[in-house]
Amino acid sequence: MLTSLGIVVVLLAFVMTKVVTPKPPLQPVLQTPLLGIHVSVIMVAYTLFAVIMVNGVLGLCMPKRRESLMQLSQVLLYPAEFCLTAGIFIGAVWANMSWGRYWGWDPKETWALITMLVYAILLHFPMIIKALKIKKHELTYYHVFSIIAFLFVLFTYFGVSYLLGGLHSYTAS
Repeated sequence: MLTSLGIVVVLLAFVMTKVVTPKPPLQPVLQTPLLGIHVSVIMVAYTLFAVIMVNGVLGLCMPKRRESLMQLSQVLLYPAEFCLTAGIFIGAVWANMSWGRYWGWDPKETWALITMLVYAILLHFPMIIKALKIKKHELTYYHVFSIIAFLFVLFTYFGVSYLLGGLHSYTAS
């Protein structure tokens, strides 16, 4: 089941990179194969994070399945966090090739890092719950946090482009 889900996620990410291609000619800095790789890998991460968020909603709606939905979310969280980290790394390599620096604290870069750290908290959530000695409702907390964490993805994807601008904001052109 996870293999077929992975294939669907990769195909969706690939289709999205083809569908969302801008019509005007790209700026020279964007005419690189790293653009497609960088965007595709991050879109795979965002898609997996969306599935984890849906699991969180289902976990809150179906109390008898909370444990299994949390386990599925934990399984999906590893490749999602890896893809986001890899996408940020690929973007940093590309930035160094284009502008001579790996990191520029652009709003999109910064919020992608914040999103990665928020999901790192979710990745370690079971250990955090044990360390805080929370005995009741730990599954509910996990699912609520997975929903809240997806708000960071949404802000990184939409909010930064429309509200904060920066190098990654191509909405004005």
